[in-house]
Amino acid sequence: MTSGSEFPFSPDPVLSGTSDDRQHALQLNPQQLLDRIPVTIWQANDQGQIISLSARWQLITGRAPVDSLGEEFWNSVLLEDRDLSLQQWINACQQQRPFVLHLHLCSIRGNSCPFLIQSEPLLNDTDQLIGWVGTLQSTDVVIPLQSKWDYTQKFLQALLDNLSNGIVACDTQGVLTLFNSSAKKLHGLPLCPIPADEWASYYHLYQADGTTPLPQAEIPLYRALQGESVHNAEIVVKPSQGKPRTILASGDPIIAQDGQKLGAVVAIQDITLRKQAELELRKSEERWQLALQGTGDGLFDWNIVTNEVFMSPQLKQTLGYADHEVDNNFEGWRQLVHPDDLGEVAAAIEAHLRQSMPLYVAEYRMRCKDGSYKWNLARGQTKWDDNGQPIRMIGSHQDITRRKQAEMELARLNRDLEARVTSRTTQLEVAKNQKEALVVKEQEARRQSEVDRAGIKLYESIISNIQLGILVWHSQNLESVDHLELVSTNPAAESILKMNLHVEIGRQMSDIFPSFVGKHPDILLSLVEIIRTQQPRSIENVPYTFPEGDENLFSLRAFPLPEDCVGVAFENVTCKETNEPAFS
Repeated sequence: MTSGSEFPFSPDPVLSGTSDDRQHALQLNPQQLLDRIPVTIWQANDQGQIISLSARWQLITGRAPVDSLGEEFWNSVLLEDRDLSLQQWINACQQQRPFVLHLHLCSIRGNSCPFLIQSEPLLNDTDQLIGWVGTLQSTDVVIPLQSKWDYTQKFLQALLDNLSNGIVACDTQGVLTLFNSSAKKLHGLPLCPIPADEWASYYHLYQADGTTPLPQAEIPLYRALQGESVHNAEIVVKPSQGKPRTILASGDPIIAQDGQKLGAVVAIQDITLRKQAELELRKSEERWQLALQGTGDGLFDWNIVTNEVFMSPQLKQTLGYADHEVDNNFEGWRQLVHPDDLGEVAAAIEAHLRQSMPLYVAEYRMRCKDGSYKWNLARGQTKWDDNGQPIRMIGSHQDITRRKQAEMELARLNRDLEARVTSRTTQLEVAKNQKEALVVKEQEARRQSEVDRAGIKLYESIISNIQLGILVWHSQNLESVDHLELVSTNPAAESILKMNLHVEIGRQMSDIFPSFVGKHPDILLSLVEIIRTQQPRSIENVPYTFPEGDENLFSLRAFPLPEDCVGVAFENVTCKETNEPAFS
């Protein structure tokens, strides 16, 4: 072999050929025999560094074997392949098992050609690794249909790059070998042939919370490489350039038909927009739940996709039910509707969902807990998705029993009057007076209905433009008054208290109002008790000292909110000319 070390084995001197050829072969030394083999023979030490090459190497690359040992060997590899091939070589040597490697060498003609490296480990008598030996041959000989193979490779690469989902793959040594265009866009980085223990830091991978670095054992591609079938694993990618992205990853090990494991692959889907929409929906529902506390009418929220129906406690209380006594689903609502009204109600809902009617409006009877029925005016508005499919309806229920009773009584009297008009003229005036009285009652009922509708609009206006200060506190520990944390405020609160309260959100009450808390510990006890009992409470003439020293009196109305929160509505009553509470 053309190098400074002898090859660790002697080839069989009896070569195939004629007897003269065999006689001539016996006269050649082992090195000459190796140099005549039509493939390059190489040897590496136990660290994987090339220490010898046969003479055919120079015929391929134009470089002398002695000048291509160690790190110099890789200077003959095509620049685009060099880093990936070197990393695959190192990983394969660390496995201490036979391996096969594909790479491109720069040939003596100035172009690059594909080559195949095959290797076997060399072990001593105690089975310890002492080096490597193998062959290097052109795949132009092994694969004569290279052009067709190249076309197939280009076709597959184009196919992968046109997928909307990202595709990432690695080989059996855990070195990344494939990144399609979508994967590069999601990560903000190109393919880098790095081992698995560097994936998370290099590509900025985090757990679903977006703050905890993703351990190697939890990386979906690594899990697939270990033989696991991964489905919809949620992780976060936080590229150095660009916004964090939430992705779902699913993957499997790559297994050949003969059962050999070739690596692993994952498909990744960007769900950032979906996660943002879910967050906005939760915030919207929290605001809506708060608004529910201030209206007297019953409200409903129908998730048309899941058929879940939320009915507010006020709606159920109007019918005499406790909140838990009516199921929050479509069937729970349907069972309360009078059987004779179901058809018309269903038709009204269907017309609105088809967008034939801009609003859902229906009058129908609902069964009370005592078995009687009340008339309700239902009004709702639906939200449709981009495909025109209804997904959600929100609306209100208003008790119109008095109005309907007046209307039915009026109709009954009209029928009686029409039957008696010819025979009972003497009673016509009395009936007329009764009719006029009922008309007055109907008008009063209609007026009351308009007042009620105006009240709804007023509630909506109050929620958006209320001038009362509102602070919302969250108790982290109902066993202690020292854990009331500010979670929300409104402009009126900042104006009344002359403070920039938005910067105080997240802080404890004792840190924001230390003097007030020190003087009024009983109020903190009251707030915690309101959360425990879920009963509102009014507190009048509460003194509060402003930073400049002025002391004013405040009227407070505290009311329970979901998730261990309490709302406090307040106003300055120092200058009020009447002692009537502001929240009466």
